[in-house]
Amino acid sequence: MKQRLPSLLAIRYFEAVGRNLSFTLAANELNVTQAAVSHQVRLLEQELDVKLFTRLHQRIELTEKGLELLEVSAECFEKLADVTNSISKGKRTSRIHLSVSPLISTHVLMARIGEFLDAEKDTEVIIHHSLAPPNEREAPYDIKIFFSRTIISNESFEFVLQDKLIPMCIPALWRKNKGESPGNFLKQTGVVHEFDYQWWESWCEQTGVDKNIVRRGLALDDPSVLLNAALLGRGVILGSKRFLADRLRAGELIAPMGEQDGVDIYYYLCTNKTQRRRDITKLSAWLRSAITDLRHE
Repeated sequence: MKQRLPSLLAIRYFEAVGRNLSFTLAANELNVTQAAVSHQVRLLEQELDVKLFTRLHQRIELTEKGLELLEVSAECFEKLADVTNSISKGKRTSRIHLSVSPLISTHVLMARIGEFLDAEKDTEVIIHHSLAPPNEREAPYDIKIFFSRTIISNESFEFVLQDKLIPMCIPALWRKNKGESPGNFLKQTGVVHEFDYQWWESWCEQTGVDKNIVRRGLALDDPSVLLNAALLGRGVILGSKRFLADRLRAGELIAPMGEQDGVDIYYYLCTNKTQRRRDITKLSAWLRSAITDLRHE
């Protein structure tokens, strides 16, 4: 009997959104518009007559049915890719699923991943962008690098890098309000948030600035857009002291309130304990080395 299946395109778009927990990151990964992704997911929900995501303020979560579909669809896409890759190349290529934040992807992987791929020509690395710590709702991964706002004591998570989020803006904004106290400066300029108010509120707690001052402005869910907003003069962001150091050195951005007060970020590496493949061990070692080099820059 012929089986009735939903649109493969809709499933593909849903899988990308579910894995990233972001329509924006999924659209970037698929190289399509966010509207196209939202449309396909909405059609899939209508066809299945179930709700796959819970839309919350500035974020989404998978429903129980959505999680069930994500687990199956991710597994199917991986198997399909393995088979087609084996057929087209005549030999089986090792595939590693690596989950990282967009900042790690931009500033570490894109700059240096070619070194690893040149040395391991039969290995394919699939990069998934995720801002979430390891959790049961996440699609399967082989290696994950994630960040935490607190130090984690867990032998499964290996500490690899520390960063700090500090206020940054273009020089022109500071020249207009030079000499103002931090609170007055923020009142006079725009404030740009990543996802929600939490990062800025944490900074206010550390510096004694009234939280109400930062509870306004743009809220974005993509780090690259956040940086672009700062460069266009839309306001002050909490930017990565480590990853945006080149922007500070070039004078494109400045730290108007200094570089000492900021929100600490801790990065950890973990591997899927069910996978003990040699290629995963090699990539884990390469990642440690690349991040160690970053720490020493």
